[in-house]
Amino acid sequence: MAVYNLVWGIAWFAFMRREWSEAVDSIGRSSPWTAEVWFLWVVFTFPIGIAIAAHAATQASFAVKPALYAAAALWLMMTVGMAVWSVLEKFPIRVIAIDSAVNLAGMLAGSLACGWSLGRERQRVAPPSNSI
Repeated sequence: MAVYNLVWGIAWFAFMRREWSEAVDSIGRSSPWTAEVWFLWVVFTFPIGIAIAAHAATQASFAVKPALYAAAALWLMMTVGMAVWSVLEKFPIRVIAIDSAVNLAGMLAGSLACGWSLGRERQRVAPPSNSI
């Protein structure tokens, strides 16, 4: 969750804020990204991160692959939901495509971090192998 939100935060301050500002200006609307929405975003990404980590932790194999699969499934659902919402609200497709790409990058980075940390934890607590 922290890695995902870090990626999103960097993208937001680097270019996403400008993209969203231009998008809402082009349709004469106010930004949907209010303080309340940002708060809810952080509140919702916490259990999403826990769910992806929990899924990856239950897998017998190295944790990166299951974490990536869980993130890809979640990204697909979020992208479809965002696309439907954006069409209904008349948002430009460009901003939704960029938003989806940032979500994908954040989820992949977060999943890799999760898988890496779970893999390292498994190595740390794994019993020593007897190769005699």
